Amino acid sequence: MKNNKETKRKGLLGIDVDGTLITDEGHISDAVYEALEKAVACGWEFVIASGRTYYAAKTVIDRFPFLRYAILSNGSCIMDVRDTSIVHMEILAPPLVKKVVEVTRQNGAIPALYSADVLNQTVYYDTVENACDFFSWYVSTDKRCVKIDDVLNYTEDILQIGMIAARDIIFAIRDELEGSETKVICLPFESPHFGGKNYDFWFLQIVSKQATKHNALIRVAGWLGIPAGRLIAVGDNYNDADMIRNADVGVAMGNAPDEIKQIAREVVGSNNGSGIVEVIDRFVLDESYFSGI
Repeated sequence: MKNNKETKRKGLLGIDVDGTLITDEGHISDAVYEALEKAVACGWEFVIASGRTYYAAKTVIDRFPFLRYAILSNGSCIMDVRDTSIVHMEILAPPLVKKVVEVTRQNGAIPALYSADVLNQTVYYDTVENACDFFSWYVSTDKRCVKIDDVLNYTEDILQIGMIAARDIIFAIRDELEGSETKVICLPFESPHFGGKNYDFWFLQIVSKQATKHNALIRVAGWLGIPAGRLIAVGDNYNDADMIRNADVGVAMGNAPDEIKQIAREVVGSNNGSGIVEVIDRFVLDESYFSGI
């Protein structure tokens, strides 16, 4: 979708949102904001790389007038936020949507289907019977959610499928979908409304197999003419693993699980502290770092 040549930048800094860019309370500290301003001023490009949809990420996006691209839905959607245009999207084929719905139902969970119209997105669900409290709360509070008779009547133009259920159910669905043409992402359910992370109930997100944060970062790097070896990816959770593992400099936050820290080239402070500032001071503003790798 993207054809225009962009001005070359010194490097690309891809940063996850939850648990990375923002604090556990959802704030962006002044120190982080100022550090990102410095990074952009010295010739780097800053990109959000989030599992959030545009609806959920908009408040963060709006904080940064110097932000150009946002990678959303774990790589399924790339948006040029300056003109709110979609420059790349990976949607799920209808047969895959049908298969995911069937597997989800067979394992006792309830699927929610997110339309590909990300600017005016609808989230389809068809029941809350036997749903966990977290799923019921989600569909009752998110204004995008619309209850319909049967989600199988809405398999066209679906960007992602999500669900919240007990850990055993989520992992059973993940295992059953292994080898399919989907990418399955499992994360502990997390919401400030319920007091943070809950490891008994998990959120599962299903997107196209081609949709990864790293693939999206490579696309953006190509558009911007980023020099080879100058891609930094920063994250804290399992859905950040691909970009941390494959970036030139993969960075794990101090609050990341051990599995994520082990695949990272560098580990910095936590999202509630100086983690992002440390990334920018040590790797972005100090050119000597790249001469040593």
